Amino acid sequence: MNIYHSTCPSCGNEADHLMDGNAIAVRCVHCGYWAGELSEVQERRLKRHQDRRMGSGNGETHSILSPEEYWALTYLIRLAKSDTGQSARVANFLLSWWNNASCGAFALTDLWGLDDEVTQAMQVVIRFLCRRQVYPDTLGFKDDFQAIIRQWRPHLLEEEA
Repeated sequence: MNIYHSTCPSCGNEADHLMDGNAIAVRCVHCGYWAGELSEVQERRLKRHQDRRMGSGNGETHSILSPEEYWALTYLIRLAKSDTGQSARVANFLLSWWNNASCGAFALTDLWGLDDEVTQAMQVVIRFLCRRQVYPDTLGFKDDFQAIIRQWRPHLLEEEA
């Protein structure tokens, strides 16, 4: 299932369009417009997506990142710091932003091994980086990225010593 943003036919604000095979559903969080049928699983996924876009409600904010961008970046950081089948690929993505020359570039074929939710979070980060040319340490994530380096590129720390 993929979630895209487009204009709500009712109020003109941004709405979420879900595509899963041939099924299409539209939901607007602004006016409540709804069209289409979703399974329980699809409904939960849409709710998570909309919670991220509108802010998680947990009070976490960032001075530069929108709630969706903050959620996407912290989600990817948590994933890179874990030990799952996708963690190394996510770490490669993040570390290529940190320092592509020493940490290595991100291979686009790594996307083939990632879940849709992960690649959508990456897309949010990429859109942010297209607008704001900043490194993660300037956003307050230096310690997180150093932890990812310790886990996935320990030889870089040995070279510094």
